[in-house]
This record gives sequence, structure tokens and C-alpha cells, in this order.
Amino acid sequence: MLTAERYITLLNHFVGPAAGEEDEYEVALKELSGVFHCTERNVKLIIRKLQEESLILWLPGRGRGNRSRLKFMVKREHFLLEFAKRLWQKGEYQSAFEFLHQFEEDKSILDQFIQWLNGQFGVEKLTADSKGKDVFRLPVYRTPMSLDPSQIYFGFDSHLVRQLYDRLVEYDSEQEEVVPMLAHYWECNSFGTEWTFYLHKGIRFHHGKVLTAEDVVFTLERLKSGTMNRWLVATMDRAEAVDDRTVKIYLRQPNWLFLRLMCSSCASIVPSDLAGQEDSGYWNRPSGTGPFQLVNWSSSRIELAVNERYFHGRPYLDEVQLIFMPDNIPNGSKLNWEQLVTSDSRIPAKAESDWQRIETLSNGCSLISWNRNKEGPQQSFSFRQAVNLVINRSRMIEHSGQPGYPARSFLPQEEMGLGMQWHDPEAARQLLDQSGYDGAPILLVASDTSHKDAEWIKQQCASIGIPVNIRYVGKSALSRVETAQEADALLMCLVFVDDEICELEAFLQENSTIYQHLDQGLRTWVFRLVDEVLATPSKKKRRALLQQMEYRLTDEAQVLFLVHQKINTYVHPSVRGLVINNLGWMDFKDIWLTGQSDRTI
Repeated sequence: MLTAERYITLLNHFVGPAAGEEDEYEVALKELSGVFHCTERNVKLIIRKLQEESLILWLPGRGRGNRSRLKFMVKREHFLLEFAKRLWQKGEYQSAFEFLHQFEEDKSILDQFIQWLNGQFGVEKLTADSKGKDVFRLPVYRTPMSLDPSQIYFGFDSHLVRQLYDRLVEYDSEQEEVVPMLAHYWECNSFGTEWTFYLHKGIRFHHGKVLTAEDVVFTLERLKSGTMNRWLVATMDRAEAVDDRTVKIYLRQPNWLFLRLMCSSCASIVPSDLAGQEDSGYWNRPSGTGPFQLVNWSSSRIELAVNERYFHGRPYLDEVQLIFMPDNIPNGSKLNWEQLVTSDSRIPAKAESDWQRIETLSNGCSLISWNRNKEGPQQSFSFRQAVNLVINRSRMIEHSGQPGYPARSFLPQEEMGLGMQWHDPEAARQLLDQSGYDGAPILLVASDTSHKDAEWIKQQCASIGIPVNIRYVGKSALSRVETAQEADALLMCLVFVDDEICELEAFLQENSTIYQHLDQGLRTWVFRLVDEVLATPSKKKRRALLQQMEYRLTDEAQVLFLVHQKINTYVHPSVRGLVINNLGWMDFKDIWLTGQSDRTI
């Protein structure tokens, strides 16, 4: 990159930003010493390097007083564009954008580069020595925090874990039932306190180890021992390997939801020979039994290769590449990418008429959680309700530019499309007066990807006299307990893979913002209700109990539901089997191609 920057420096010095003329320029080494801020000896080395790369023609002056002549061989616009392409093709994705952002005056070049990138994403059929290798390449605007199932906090991480690992059982949301996965059969006693799972034969981890009951015992005991998601096995007394393919799990109390808990990504089975390897960088290249295996995880990309011997049948795709993109790409340019990720959706500006449009709702919502364990105006119910009533959800959706519906609960409801919502600024002002609010600012913590929503909330609060200070934090900070504890309020987005399990997670996971923000009385009440949920065999009754928890949070304005996000994307007709799952992603193993195009999406 240094050579490229020196070439641009020369162009700017002699020709200016509109450089590219093929005229010759008289120059002295002393003048170039000033341009490059180095000695004449180093100038000669720079000139030689630029000549070797055919960027300039250098005609040295002969004799005293004869100046040398310099000729530029590559026009500025072409050079910038081609150099950025070369960086990209070498896998230096961030460097390509960093290089172009140095030359902000050349906006048209960045636009051309992004247009070129449009053709680099999607499904590429490599036919040379790869014998028809199908590679699915996607841009993403986030990186995973962890691929350790026991430490999952974010939806994107959960999605990747589901590509790499399997669970004992899986929840089929269409059939609304638990179905076999690593376990082909299970049973429990009449009290819901003993659960026995029978494993398939011959399943192997990516590194070759055969799956046994010991791996299941190791996974569950590890999950229980102080991990972020130990709430999943909070009722477990012990797990026992009866033989190589039989696992028996003993619970301290009835738990009729245990089977569903075992469907969680956090309960994905890891190999028992992981013991002792965790401090050696194991999680940079973990081993599961899933349809894909991790072959590369760098600062610029994640590469997944197909698991040829996957016990559920080999996926169609041979490789999946997730390219980490910088956040500072102009918004108008992002719209040209057919991105298929919930909160990172980049809908194409113009899709062809034969493309399929996929539209669905995110299974969750954005919300504000109030910290009842910190002194401040948020301790007042009237204050919290005033903020609730002043936020215009419909206008918030328009402001964000992302389609959606106003939310009244964690999960989308049937009456959602009727536009039912709270919004009454006058009532908000009256409640604020009743609260005795003294005008002190509140601290709203938000993800650094939620600027529009956070600024809208700040604007709405200001309209009734509440100053809001916003602290934007990165992804890793959002998963820390300290972040929730320091905030007066936290703007967040919950995505529910499975309704019952994820609702419980919001209340029970110790790193959960909602858990951290509940005062002791409310937390005790929730825990008591959770025990009743677990002890209830009836799904209908469990739903009613969970609804009771949600109603109390709403009645106390403990959480303010904001928006259910609507997911839109377009898919090329040659891409089949693509369905947006509850995490807002597609399961890579289900995607296949018709062969209509060598490069698609």
C-alpha cells in the first residue's frame, strides 16, 4: 500500500486530483525529497520501485543543470480503483476501504468500487480445478463475539453455532414439536425429573472423534459450571453416561420444559477432549458435529467448509464465506448489496422482475429496559410511563428507514397490523409533572449500530423536557453486566429463536439486561413464576404464565416495547431452499442452486 500512496502523492503534487494526463514533468531529486520528506538516496529507491511496477517512466537528466523528466503511466481514477480491487482479491477487505477513504475527494471511485463489489457476493460456481465447487459469499457488518455455545449472547453468534454444532434435539417451529437430532429417541419419568436420551451411532466431530454419551455429559457439566448460560441446566443435579450411546439426566425438581431447553444453541454438544485445550486458542477453530466446519476465522472473514460426512445428509453448498465489512460505507451504496441478515439487511435498489421477494417479521422486538437498581428519575413509574407515551413508534419506524410495526409485546401479535400503539404527548407531560421530575438528564446506553433509534428517542424525550445523554457502546460491551448496571436505560433488540426458551433467557441469564434491571422484589416474583412454568406439563398454561410475566413488565413500564422489525430481501431465481429463520438468517445447509447462473443472488 505504501507504493500506492507514494504514486498518488506524486500525482497530486504535479497534476492535482484530476490527474491522469500523460504529459511529462520536469523534476529534480531535491524537489522530490521535499515531496516525500526523505533523503535523495531514498527518493532514488522510491523512483526505482515505482518504475518496477510500471507506474511511472523516469528519464534521468544527463549532465549538470539538466532536469530529469517524469511521466505518469496510469491515470489516477483507474489506479485507485484497480489497486482497491487488488487488495480485495487478496482478502485484505478492510484495507481496500481504508485505502479509498484516504481520498474522499474521489467519491465517484468509491461508488465504482462498490458497484464492482456487487458482483463479488452471492453464489459463485468455481469450475476450474474445483470440479463445480459452490461457494456462498456474504457481506456482514458484525463479527461474532464467541463460537463457544456456553457463552452465546447474540443472535449472529447463535446462528453460526447452529452451522457448526448440533444439539440432542431440535425444535421444529412449523410443526411446533421437538424432533430428533443427535438423540434419535428420548423418554422421561412421570415426574419430569429424569430424562434419558439415546444417541445415533457413528456421528463424528469435525476432528474425527466419534460422538459418545461422555461428550454430552461433559457439555452439560461444563455448561453448568459458571458459564453465562448456566440457567439452562439450573435444575440439573447430574448427568450420567449409562453406556456409549445412552445419557441419563437427573433433575432436582420437575422440569417439563427441559426438552425444549436442550434445543437451545447454548446446549450444542462439544467434544469431551476439549478439556484442557480452551486456553490454547481452541475457540478460533472449534470442532462440532454440524453441517459445516470452521476452516478460517480472521479479522476480515470467516470461512466454513462443508462437513462431507454430516449425519443428516451432506449440504449442497461446498463453502460459505462471511466477509466482515466496515460500517462507514455510504448508506446509498449499501442498498446495492443483497444482504440476507435481519438487522444488516441491504435491500437491492432495483431487483429484476423474476427475483423472489422474501418478507417476514423478526421474531422479537426492540425495547427500552429501565434500571430499577440505580438511583434516578427512572425509579418513578410516572416518569417511565411518560417516556413510554411520548415515543411515537410509527414515526420512529419512518425515521429509521427500516420497515416494521409498533410493538406491544416481546413477540409479534395478530392485531399488530392494526396499528395499535401508545402515543400521547399531553398525557406524557402530565405524568412527568406528577413524577416530581427535577430535570436531571438520563443516561441511555445503546449499540453503536442503533444511532437513528437512539437519536429519535432523545428527540422525543426532549419534546417534554427530558434531556438524554446517549452512550454508544460496541457489541462486546453490550454483553457485560457492568454496561447494564451503569445505564439508567438501555436500548436493545431481542431476537427470539424459540418463544418459551428465549423469554426465559431474558429473565434468567445473568448477563441479560432485563435480568440486571429488575429490582429485588420483581426478580423474586419472576423466579417464583419460573419454577411454576418449569413444573407445568401444559404448554397452554406455560404460555399463560409467561404472558403474566410480560404483562407485569408492561404494567410497571419496566420495559417499553418499541418495534417489530420487518425483514425484506430479494433472491435470484437460481437460489433455492432459502428460508429466513427465527434468527433472521438462512440455514446454509438448506440452500441449493438450479445452475441458471454462474454467479447469483
